[in-house]
Amino acid sequence: MNSTIFKELIALGAIVLAILVFNVSIAPMAYIACYIVVVGMFLLFIFSIMSTKDIDERDKQHRVMAADSGFVAAGVVILVAIAYQTWMMHTVDIWLFIVLVAMLATRLIVRIYLEKKS
Repeated sequence: MNSTIFKELIALGAIVLAILVFNVSIAPMAYIACYIVVVGMFLLFIFSIMSTKDIDERDKQHRVMAADSGFVAAGVVILVAIAYQTWMMHTVDIWLFIVLVAMLATRLIVRIYLEKKS
């Protein structure tokens, strides 16, 4: 297994474990500590992704496919959350729309930048 994939799995596992603690009744300071752990592990995850070097074309294609799959999965989860809030609560949290727009805008801006760069 690639060392980068192993690091990403460790970071993802730590994030999931820290998030699971939010469902347990604990002291408020412990919630803050768990939140700090989640943010720290997510930053580690981001730096792990950014520091990866592509070995060959196949590795590059795998990274692109993984990024596209992650983008689609995040978009679907946000759309399901919007649908759930609409049907159950008859109101939608504006942050869900902001996240969706930020995802789409970032993808568009990066695509435009990379096309102009090359």
